[in-house]
Amino acid sequence: MYYKVLKGLLACGLATTIFAPMALAANDESHDQSWLDRTDILIKAQENRKPQLAVETLQPISHYNKNSKGLLFLQGKITSHGGNADRLNDYTEQGILTSQIYLHRLNQSYESIGTTGSIGLGYRHLSQGQHSYIGLNTFYDQAFQDHYKRGSLGAEYVNGENKVYSNIYKNLGSNQKHYSERKVDEAYSDEIPVVGGVQDTDVNLVHMGQGQVASGYDIGYERTFKNARYLRTYINRYHQNLKGGPYLAASGLLVGRSNNSVDGYQLGIAINLTPQLSINTGYDKAFHHSGDFYLEARYTLGKSKHALWGGPHRDTEVTTARSKMLDKVERTDMKVSQYEGEYHIHVPHDHL
Repeated sequence: MYYKVLKGLLACGLATTIFAPMALAANDESHDQSWLDRTDILIKAQENRKPQLAVETLQPISHYNKNSKGLLFLQGKITSHGGNADRLNDYTEQGILTSQIYLHRLNQSYESIGTTGSIGLGYRHLSQGQHSYIGLNTFYDQAFQDHYKRGSLGAEYVNGENKVYSNIYKNLGSNQKHYSERKVDEAYSDEIPVVGGVQDTDVNLVHMGQGQVASGYDIGYERTFKNARYLRTYINRYHQNLKGGPYLAASGLLVGRSNNSVDGYQLGIAINLTPQLSINTGYDKAFHHSGDFYLEARYTLGKSKHALWGGPHRDTEVTTARSKMLDKVERTDMKVSQYEGEYHIHVPHDHL
């Protein structure tokens, strides 16, 4: 696991090194920003989740200076434990004719999907007065361990201190399914009523499972402050749709569970403490589930434009919208639904 993370971090470092000459060539540094200022190392801790370690960078691939109205850029990220799987383990014993359930155990857990990578292309265009901009972007995400894949289309609008954004996520056919069914001889357990303790024959034993990436969307709002540009507050509303459904077993029974959707929100605050170090803390609440607090620390290889200590608190040379042209696109981590079921379908019992 750690070897994979290390390889990912090295790959992202290599990509950043490749981007750097392009960025230096494309950007005349009139903003006094280098590729290092747009490259971060971050660590994130969240309740009921494994800690994340990531490298993220955004680099222009078109000519961009203080007079440019348009910006074409690449954004990339490599993350350990970069997504979460909602896993259900289901054990059921039931009759075939009455569909009576004799025994049922269902366990739910949250697991990491391992190291993920994302690469995106975006374009932003400033208004005539440079007080607002609109942006469009597209991203591709992949979990390397189980080969889950996701794509997204996003839009942004910035007006002064306010930013509104939205992303639409689509599962790129990375569904994992397996199904097996066979007849076995199996004794009734104590939980199942039986006459005379006779061994049950012709029990259909079904093993099935499926895993898939959630499609969905998010809509977010951010607010910065004119005299405290090191401070950012935000709220993000998300919807994750986990399509799928039960299988039809050879016995004629439907087995498995129909997946449903997950809706929730995130709200938080981010502060650039120094030109190199920032923190981001907030609360993630899925409806009908308990919420989780999270804390993220981000180290910039170069320097941030604003900071509580050791940096300016406001912009005096450029408009607020222009100062945000090189900010990173905000997106939601990959979400996966995993289901494993074991069904013991008893035939003779219904005839007793």
